[in-house]
Amino acid sequence: MTYEREGLLLPVPTEPAVDRELFGSFEAAHSSSQEVYKQLELTPAKKAAAHEAWANGQDADLTAGIVDEQELLDRQAKLKAWKQELIADESVDPDVKQLYRWRVNEDIANVNMLIASSRGDMRSFHRWNEFIYGKPDEDIYRGALDWVAHDADQLLISPDQHPAIIEAASKVLSLIGDKRGYRELLAPEPETFERVREDHLRANGYYGLLLAGVEIPEGKIKKEVGDPILKHIIKYNLQSDYGLADAPGTSWGVSHSKSVVERPVTYDMPAKRFVGLAIGHEIGSHELERVNGLRGPMELASVGFDRYEITNEGRAVIREAVQYETFDEFGKLVRFRDILRRHIAISYASGLGEDAPKASSEVYALMQAIDIMYQTKLTPDDSEATAEKARQKTTDLLDRVLKGTDGKGGAYLKDEVYLEGFVADWLVAALKGPEAIFQGDLGKYGLNNLRHIIPLQRFGLLPDNEA
Repeated sequence: MTYEREGLLLPVPTEPAVDRELFGSFEAAHSSSQEVYKQLELTPAKKAAAHEAWANGQDADLTAGIVDEQELLDRQAKLKAWKQELIADESVDPDVKQLYRWRVNEDIANVNMLIASSRGDMRSFHRWNEFIYGKPDEDIYRGALDWVAHDADQLLISPDQHPAIIEAASKVLSLIGDKRGYRELLAPEPETFERVREDHLRANGYYGLLLAGVEIPEGKIKKEVGDPILKHIIKYNLQSDYGLADAPGTSWGVSHSKSVVERPVTYDMPAKRFVGLAIGHEIGSHELERVNGLRGPMELASVGFDRYEITNEGRAVIREAVQYETFDEFGKLVRFRDILRRHIAISYASGLGEDAPKASSEVYALMQAIDIMYQTKLTPDDSEATAEKARQKTTDLLDRVLKGTDGKGGAYLKDEVYLEGFVADWLVAALKGPEAIFQGDLGKYGLNNLRHIIPLQRFGLLPDNEA
């Protein structure tokens, strides 16, 4: 059977997926193992203590807070028992069985990582963390450092520069030193960017289909205008029953365990940012993959094959980038800088290119210098505002990328996938053509992962020329 899309969506299936019964039993075992990254979130008390420690040049404990270890052990046992039943079941197609084994191994690793964090067992935490996400890429790390250092260079050569900016930029360059690589590695070739952008924005292309029936006003988009747009797209264009829910902070996301798109309680976003992030990244990538995954030949693709996130998140960020006329325009945004900052903090904490992993106080010192530089550019005459806003940026970042650790070295590696996936997916688009990015909407699989692609070719979801 060949699966052909009708617009954004695969048709409603007329016959069951090859893993219909297996997926149902997997969901029952897997459901409590979803979104471990949220379960690693710091408690308010731990977060406040960490911020105070960093302000005083000290390390902070960021291990998992309120965790029921017996419940975690029960989760672990449930997943392991399900895996053994899968291995013993000779009726399951070998390709299907292998894809599920890889995926359940990742689920078990996530639970193991959460248990290790709650116990303060950092050797085990880092082992499972790296098993899932892999070590950060050193060339990409050095490229990100070069990007920041290049910004510092540009500040220093500007005529009549403010002394505070000179001081902040000079400090960043001193800290980065000879670790710079090549920022050019992070950017797509202009021709590739333009081809992918044209493919997304053409008549009846991705954004035309995604935005059908709604009108995006110019200027800023607020909640009272944005929410009805999001609801229309979810209900009519994706034919989904997902709702909208308030996010705990300022981030956007999709919670498949709750069947909601999470957005800030209030928002006021430029139109391109709203379309790129809220619609293109979250709804038009992460939720669309879920819908099509449930309609395709393997329902496992609705929750994701193992380690799918790297190309999954990179592809979603590309959807944000193509809202802008050139990559250079997108590369100047705070959004892209934040993706760079995540990778820099994770890599530095992991000890990439260093003698040893870096403690949280050391990571704070580096990222604080970078954040002060960018904030000083905005408020050079207000040192108090600069210090406070930079402190907030740095602590928000470290809360995210160091959670789960004891603060004495290493990071939670999940957020390395944004920059690494972004770079990888531009290469996929350059090699296979811009339609490869669109093809990723068929389910949660790795765009450049042959372990995923070959079975999906066999089951008719992907054409044979994909490998």
